Amino acid sequence: MLTAAAAAQGQSTLIFPQALPPASLATNGFAIVNPGSTSAAVAFTMYGASGQVLGGSQQMIPAGGQLARLASELFPGVLSAGWVQVSSPASGLQGLWVGGDFSTYTDGAEPAQPATEVVFPLVTPTSSITLANNGDASINVFLRLFGADGNELGPPALQPIPPKGFFGGSTSSLFPTADLVRATHLRATSAAPFAGVLVARDFLAAPSWSVVNAVDAASSATELRFPHAIDGALGAATYTSVLGITNLATFEQDVTITFTRSSGAPLVVQQTLPGNGGIRQDLHTMFGLPGLFQDGWIQVKGTLPLAGVLTYAELSAGGVAAVPGQTSASKNLFFSHIADLAPWLTGLALLNSGNSTANVEVFALAPDGSLIGGAGDTATARIVLPPGSRVAKLLRELIPQTQTRVSDGGFIFVRSDLALHGIALFFDRGVSILANIPAAALPPGASYTPPQR
Repeated sequence: MLTAAAAAQGQSTLIFPQALPPASLATNGFAIVNPGSTSAAVAFTMYGASGQVLGGSQQMIPAGGQLARLASELFPGVLSAGWVQVSSPASGLQGLWVGGDFSTYTDGAEPAQPATEVVFPLVTPTSSITLANNGDASINVFLRLFGADGNELGPPALQPIPPKGFFGGSTSSLFPTADLVRATHLRATSAAPFAGVLVARDFLAAPSWSVVNAVDAASSATELRFPHAIDGALGAATYTSVLGITNLATFEQDVTITFTRSSGAPLVVQQTLPGNGGIRQDLHTMFGLPGLFQDGWIQVKGTLPLAGVLTYAELSAGGVAAVPGQTSASKNLFFSHIADLAPWLTGLALLNSGNSTANVEVFALAPDGSLIGGAGDTATARIVLPPGSRVAKLLRELIPQTQTRVSDGGFIFVRSDLALHGIALFFDRGVSILANIPAAALPPGASYTPPQR
């Protein structure tokens, strides 16, 4: 969902709760964008399970630029697993974490937003969660596992976490008597805020990762939008998208799910969600789709608060990625990393769900903040998006100069005269890896102006 770094009194704090074991530091990385007009000093800190500082790194990000580093570069010599906090006196920093083995599975997520009650909108029999206590006092986290009917699937679990510490474990170990095949979502509650992330292993295809952050259970959003949805065969590839929706309310509600396709009339279904209940279903089954390739965007509209996630998979090669439902749109969108040189590609989908035509500019920026492609007009893609429409293209189709660089990296900035939704995905060219590059919107009071063309 559209996220922004937590900004308070001119500062940024980004929390990445995933616990990184020492053996995985070389295949986990962070990309941080500084949209400000001056360089930003940034501190990376890794905290262990008991809250001890395992390592730290001081970095500078140029004005309007980006920093991308492997965890092994930031925390050399670390011998224990830990979660990462990024902090800076500068406001408005954006970022993402990406992990996996970058050979057979990869996915990532935006910074997690701490809350006293959170919901994981995706749970599978092989999922694991990490809960990070970013506060200065010990907490006890109460965890409950739910099925589609809104009933708990087993006894709750209680997990103490020390200050700045974390807990990591599998859902099967937390709920050993539960039928995890029936599980749709998980709730976690504490007296003080904490952050969480879930990794579903081998969901839809294997080997794969599907990564989702916990969602604030106090969200008031009654509508979700997914700017990109795909299903069916395209050449040698076979795509599927699985939609998971969680009713955050304790009361039953009816939801309307609309699949607006690139061609053909929109398809509409209605579902009744019990209180604390949910659904998880592939689009092929939900909308009765043919085997032919279908693409478009999804709107979920209810009367009470909702959370959701759409998981994409290419079933032949095995690439899988999870993308949370978006609850708000923005005129300025950041995508914090570009991976577009062989063997990688980056794709971008932008949705105008409004009632007027949107005029859109897409910029690709190098890590130093300069335009990829130089100062000419070809360094910027201009798109006209009619009401209720979306565009989905490879970044190289929009800005071909991303293919002629010596090294990868940098970020995407999207500017529009109307608020948009958007996602980006990067993948290897055989689609055995598929990973989310989350959209981020500037926090209130922050601004960014791309370089002159």
